[in-house]
Amino acid sequence: MKDLYFWKVWSASERRLVVSVFIIILISLVFLLFQSIDPIGNTIQWNVLSEAQETTSVIDLIKLDQFQFGVTVPSQLISEQFIASVMETSTWDVMAFIVFSLVGFSIVLGALTTLPRFWYLASMLVVILLLASSKLEMLYVFGQGSKVLLIIALLLYGGISYYFHAFRVDLGIVGRVTGMLLATLLLAGLIYISSPIISAGLTFASYSYPIWICFTAIFILMISTEFMANLVWLSTAGPVKQGNKGLYNFLIIGVLYLLYLLLYYLQNTKEIDWNLTLIHPAYFLIIGALTGIWGFRKRADSTQSVLAYRPLGLWLYCGLFVIASSFIGYAFATANDPVLEAIEDLIIQGQLGMSVVFLVYILINFFEVFSKGLAVHKVLYKPLRIGLTQARLFGFVGVVVLFSIQRLLPVHQAIAGYFNGLGDLHTQTREFTVAEQYYQLAIQQEFQNHKSNYGLASLALKQGDRNAAAFYFRQALLKNPSPQAYAGLANVLIFENLFFDAVYSLKEGIGVFPENGELLNNLGILYAKTNVADSAYYFLEKSLKQVAKPEVAASNLLYVLAKNGNQPLLDSIGNDRNTYQTTSWQANHLAINNLRQRFDKVAFLPNTFSSDSLLSASSFAYLINYAQNQARNDSTPANLYTHLARHNPVLAQDLSFAGLYSEFYSGNKVKALETIQAWADDSGEKQQLYKKVYGSWLLQLGLYYQAIEQFTEVEGTEGTIGLAIANGQLGNGAVAGILIDKLQQGQPNEMLGKLLETLDKGLPIKTPIDSLRNIALKSPSASHFEKALRANPFDEKTVAAAANWYRKQKQTSRAYQIVISALRFNETSPLIWEEYAYLSLEQGLLTQANEGQLKVQQFANDAVYQSFVERYQAMRALIEKRRAEF
Repeated sequence: MKDLYFWKVWSASERRLVVSVFIIILISLVFLLFQSIDPIGNTIQWNVLSEAQETTSVIDLIKLDQFQFGVTVPSQLISEQFIASVMETSTWDVMAFIVFSLVGFSIVLGALTTLPRFWYLASMLVVILLLASSKLEMLYVFGQGSKVLLIIALLLYGGISYYFHAFRVDLGIVGRVTGMLLATLLLAGLIYISSPIISAGLTFASYSYPIWICFTAIFILMISTEFMANLVWLSTAGPVKQGNKGLYNFLIIGVLYLLYLLLYYLQNTKEIDWNLTLIHPAYFLIIGALTGIWGFRKRADSTQSVLAYRPLGLWLYCGLFVIASSFIGYAFATANDPVLEAIEDLIIQGQLGMSVVFLVYILINFFEVFSKGLAVHKVLYKPLRIGLTQARLFGFVGVVVLFSIQRLLPVHQAIAGYFNGLGDLHTQTREFTVAEQYYQLAIQQEFQNHKSNYGLASLALKQGDRNAAAFYFRQALLKNPSPQAYAGLANVLIFENLFFDAVYSLKEGIGVFPENGELLNNLGILYAKTNVADSAYYFLEKSLKQVAKPEVAASNLLYVLAKNGNQPLLDSIGNDRNTYQTTSWQANHLAINNLRQRFDKVAFLPNTFSSDSLLSASSFAYLINYAQNQARNDSTPANLYTHLARHNPVLAQDLSFAGLYSEFYSGNKVKALETIQAWADDSGEKQQLYKKVYGSWLLQLGLYYQAIEQFTEVEGTEGTIGLAIANGQLGNGAVAGILIDKLQQGQPNEMLGKLLETLDKGLPIKTPIDSLRNIALKSPSASHFEKALRANPFDEKTVAAAANWYRKQKQTSRAYQIVISALRFNETSPLIWEEYAYLSLEQGLLTQANEGQLKVQQFANDAVYQSFVERYQAMRALIEKRRAEF
């Protein structure tokens, strides 16, 4: 603890500044570590592309004893695949980097003002050159190409800095750093107010790249020996060592550390091709940087004339620490892999080159001290033979040699990273031609880097050049492959109908990233679309356990099972308790229920469509399937879908057709029939669909003559069975038998045989109207009759009974309305015409009454007509007598 006594002589303001700076360092490190978790994921997002595909299901069911008939209608299935987005830089990441880097820059500038004259002038010259390289004129603060902002920055920083250095020697470090921070805030405010550029932050971050990479490189080289120094402390700290144990321990762990760095260097330079998983040296860098905050004090104390710890050393170190951590974090945030590789090479080669020389420095200067088991770490920076400065110079030469062996590849990668940043900037400002040029410049510096090639592939897709996109996606996979690039390449190949190439690409991606759920999902759905169900199910099941959005894989599993599953399998899926509230999953689940013919009541999924009523593929599929499945339980779609159709003209007809189901089963049957009748009469590609559905609805309502008229024009098995059932219900068993025999020629069908037996027996179609009518007849009331009429407003017995009851209740207008509505489609019922004649008489409409009498005579048998005409004549005579008396 004696080493901390110096802290007591520091002022309270200095202590507060130290604590504040340490907090900033920790936050910047958190920023770095957070961004390093998934660099590609920071800039490329997984989007979900939903595609709707039709399948057929039977919604309208007609039961005759053991036979069930229904016409097939299109339901919708949704398949979903993951699409990798273009690279986008988060505004929050940019702002975080700018704040951290400018705070670090201000701390460094404040510390530099305490340097001796020569070193101060030299360092400020470097700062001026770096500021000039940042191209502040690109912010357009005083017009395009104006350098006024740069001049103001140089005058502001240079003037304040020189004032502190020359005239306020007495000023403490807190005042110096505060002054630089205020100058930085003033410049930032000027840019915020005056710059016309929307993306001013990204522009500054991109063009100021040279400043931050230089400061980061300086910091990395500055602390490159700290880990080796920590090994000295680890070997000699604590109780006094006996003999040479401290030396032996240090040599063992020191040599192992250097061998580790050498192995990593050889693996990076492809001198060896060993499949090794090594701890990244960046972790050694972070440990060295954190311990260096304290260890740097000893090094600074050994150079008091230049780098005193309290007025300069600590603050210079901390400022560079903040800049380096924020810049590396920003490189991760933008997935700028050439920059990250350049920094990685600098870390490895910096530590390797500097540490080798530092090891020699330790052994030459302190071998005897080691041999005596003394605490070498206390005198590590007090050399006896070779000076620290000379050792570090030799170490720097070693780093240069290592760089030269690579033909300055890290330098080229750093330049490529700079061009990548400019490419990102112009991509965000939608200057795609300029962005493409910068990405091409980056490729000239490092042709295998992922970021440039992915950016060029994205730009090629925007311009519709898929061949170029495929080329650049492949280039992106050469050295630093990513799941997103594999997915992008596969999607391009699918669009070009190169199925096997797409499968190969996705399998290759899964080989590299076996746990990537997005690639597994895409491969599964690719197999599903080509009806390879077993492979599709296998990969989707694996994706369900790995993908970040399991609801996508779960929805696709329903898609596969709906396309290929049999009834028992569909029933097992329908009873599965694992549910998701996404629109796609719910749409496919409803489609399966339609296939299972299960129409249990379910709640409408909220937020199915956006506030502007525009529909996505999944929303469209959900709405269609919901209307079909819940037609008997919910009348809302009848009106809702009409509103949605106005805002989605391409989908208008399908939405309106789906809404008719709710109208027919839960709303106004007359309106539904009139609408679909108009559609069936129009010639169009869906005329057959409308006619068979119209015929099915007519069968359910007992309007067999009209049903025959519709099914006559329906091609295929459904039309023939519909004709047979309608004729059978009318007593034309012979005609029904001929139709069924025709279907069974060459392909006997047991169910058709049962249908023929049912028709021969004359068994009626089972409908809810029978029970509802019986209830109304036993307990006549308005509610009972209205329920029966909603079930079938054309059933002659129900209509006649309801009209007669309302007439007796002196509600002639309601009775007349019921009869008129029924006659719109049931024009051959004598019972309905009887009520029409009676009601016309009561209202004094003699012409209409005569028409009703003629219709009864036309459609009724003689006995029925005679019974009717006696009553009718009596009523007519009474009405004429009253008129005569009046």
